[in-house]
Amino acid sequence: MFKRKKVGLALGGGGARGMAHIGVLKVLEDYKIPIDMIAGTSIGAVIGALYSAEPNAKLLEKEAISTNWKNLFDYTLSKRGIIKGNKLYDFFKERFKGVEFKDLKIPLYITSFDLEEQREVIFSKGDLAKSIRSSISIPGVFFPAENDKRILVDGSITDIIPCDVLRKKGADIIIAVNVEDVKEKKTLYDQKATKGKRTKDLPNALEAMTRALHIMQCEKCKSELLEEKADLVISPNVEGIDLLDFSKTEETIKRGERKAKQSLEKLKKLTDPNPFKELFNYLNQEVNVKKLMED
Repeated sequence: MFKRKKVGLALGGGGARGMAHIGVLKVLEDYKIPIDMIAGTSIGAVIGALYSAEPNAKLLEKEAISTNWKNLFDYTLSKRGIIKGNKLYDFFKERFKGVEFKDLKIPLYITSFDLEEQREVIFSKGDLAKSIRSSISIPGVFFPAENDKRILVDGSITDIIPCDVLRKKGADIIIAVNVEDVKEKKTLYDQKATKGKRTKDLPNALEAMTRALHIMQCEKCKSELLEEKADLVISPNVEGIDLLDFSKTEETIKRGERKAKQSLEKLKKLTDPNPFKELFNYLNQEVNVKKLMED
């Protein structure tokens, strides 16, 4: 009688923090919340691709925990970045074995950014591994990727949580998963600069850069989400999870799961195909109350 609304899931970037996406997927699956299309950038593209190819969140969780992600980072010293990205690309090629977008069980959109033309590029055709490699190329961290004469970097440069493409492709409801959320701390005013010696170890260049990127992405998420691009935003608590620290994958997944469960009531209301269900329930309750009073 009532037509079900199409649900789009937008998975944002955030490195290792993006493992929380899997926890959200587990809850959506357990409570039979349908997913009609997925858009992902950076780690969101990775998780989105793995799930779109095989929509089984529990299997995905096992794979994510058992994979030694740290071994897939080929560090180097270069003006193009500090991680070549070749090992990750080879991993994706082997994992997907020539799978293309058309082979996926759930329609998927992967975002990237063209450095030369300075515009967003959204992949929905062709080789899956190649598009993922383009989307994870965090500037300054990973070497940029090349595709069809384009120089491509991480899609989160302009679209940290890709909601717009889902709306354009016909999603009635958009669920955005924000893994770049941190508690805002008050600004310290009237501080005094001293000549005293430092008492803390300084972070290395990679740590300093990834922490700075995290804060920048957090601020960007705020402005995007304030524009009300999504119908529901799920923001797991990912504090203490560094960009490239995949040693806490199991814990990060659980954090995503916990936050998604807290959003269940809103999720159910959004995805219920019957817009009059609440009214029916209310009227039914009123009738039952009247009957009790008469009895």
